[in-house]
Amino acid sequence: MAKKRAFQDILETKFRWPMKGDAPFVEAADPFNNANIAEDNFTKLVLMMEGYKRSADLAVVHCTQHPVDRDFLVYPIIFNYRQFLELSLKYQLATHGRAVGIDPNWSSHNLAVLWEVFQDLLDRYCTLDPDEVNSVVKQVIYEFAKIDPRSDTYRYPVDRNGSHLPIAFDAIHLENLADVINAVAGYFTGCDGHLSARAD
Repeated sequence: MAKKRAFQDILETKFRWPMKGDAPFVEAADPFNNANIAEDNFTKLVLMMEGYKRSADLAVVHCTQHPVDRDFLVYPIIFNYRQFLELSLKYQLATHGRAVGIDPNWSSHNLAVLWEVFQDLLDRYCTLDPDEVNSVVKQVIYEFAKIDPRSDTYRYPVDRNGSHLPIAFDAIHLENLADVINAVAGYFTGCDGHLSARAD
């Protein structure tokens, strides 16, 4: 009976069909109902960096409330967290690098390469690591670099040649993933404040 009811629900679901005049990018009449697109690059970088993370965080919360969606949302969650990590490293290099002779790196998607340049940046600022947390964050970054070297694995099922993209894990605890990324986010926030103070 339950299966029959579920099937009837599917049949009775309202189905939206494209209509003449549909346009994806319009402004709402009330400006408070619009999402605003930043114009300057620095603001865009910060909003993108935080936006990818918040999207993943919200999806994880959704999955705790609706477990049936986990297998759908795991891919964008991992991709969004990876993109957050990549943009966080690029933000640090772009914001604090020039003061110590390090140029921004917008061309590489390789998290391991970006981390090594970031580590060089920390060394040039003569930063200390009394809690030995750098090695912890490095391990997280390298794990993402290993499972998704070019930021393709969780966006496509195959590579550009149609070959299978290997998935590193059969199952992932999404709440733990979110918790670890939140810790790394706190680390990068701390680095940003510390390096800004050192530059001043």
